[in-house]
Amino acid sequence: MAHPLAVRPPLPGPAIGPRGPRVARLLAAALCGLMLVSACERLPTRPAATRVPLRGVTFVSWSAAGYVAPQAAGSLDALAATGGNLAVIVVTAYQADPAGVLRPGDPRTPTEASVRDCALAAQARGLEVALKPHVDLDGGAWRDAIAPAHPAAWFEAYRDFVLTWATLAQAVGARQFVVGTELAGTLAHADEWRETIRRIRAVYSGELVYAASWDEAARVPFWRELDRVGVDYYFPVTRRREAGRLEMLAGWQPWLVRLERLHRQAGRPLVLTEIGYRSVDGAGMQPSSFSDDEPLDLGEQADLYWAALQATGDVPWIAGLYWWNWPADGAGGPADRDYTPSGKPAARELAAAWARP
Repeated sequence: MAHPLAVRPPLPGPAIGPRGPRVARLLAAALCGLMLVSACERLPTRPAATRVPLRGVTFVSWSAAGYVAPQAAGSLDALAATGGNLAVIVVTAYQADPAGVLRPGDPRTPTEASVRDCALAAQARGLEVALKPHVDLDGGAWRDAIAPAHPAAWFEAYRDFVLTWATLAQAVGARQFVVGTELAGTLAHADEWRETIRRIRAVYSGELVYAASWDEAARVPFWRELDRVGVDYYFPVTRRREAGRLEMLAGWQPWLVRLERLHRQAGRPLVLTEIGYRSVDGAGMQPSSFSDDEPLDLGEQADLYWAALQATGDVPWIAGLYWWNWPADGAGGPADRDYTPSGKPAARELAAAWARP
């Protein structure tokens, strides 16, 4: 999950893609423009139409045994009830500062046994599994800031970390493994990354993806060594608090152009390895913002879910959407202003869209 980022304009260039979906998007944008002064806010009301193959929800815990705590089973049941077909399990390591080296054995990192049992429990509920390692900084800064003073030492420690989880991913039959998440400050060391990927492939035979932040993805030098291009999608899709569903749908269009260019350059299908919106007013304007000042708005979160599902639903080069997030501890509900859709109208948007043939 990215920290707040400056809003950046879309890259220039013509739209590329199937004529039918493009025309539909342009019509939606034009229709919304005509309706901005009237009743655009909650239209349309039908469930989003989506045929994206991988329908993922990110299952999260930041404690050693959180994935096997008593409430985790019920939370996983509720995740499966959305109609998704993949659970993304996050495993987090920690380091003290951006220039340092991540440390093994942090008490907040989930244990191997808890992640294995969680993966098996997800599979028992009919879900495929992806494992997604993160590295967090003790001070709370975004991991993009990680720029090791001693790159060889950092990558050796990082490989020790991810190879443990890649081996476990192989043991439980995980569909995907994420080799890294939002580590833009390390991209200059492309050869170290290629060696990391090589070693992961030696122990894991499934699909490999790197989860790039939305403003990092165009600079990743090793997409061709992977099976999927991953983008943590926190692009702004609205410019005002009163935006409605069709306006949100129109707001996706320049970003889809940018994402398709990335897909074509990398020559790989694309996965939105994180996508999410807080249930607060104005969430579509700054999806990565953690501000506590915004008022609760469950309806806006649901509308943003609808627009994302609708915008990506017929895009053949998008292989998956992984929603951020679903807490193992059962957090959520109608008073919650964080990202989870659990217990909120946004979860009903997921279930309605994913239930459609």
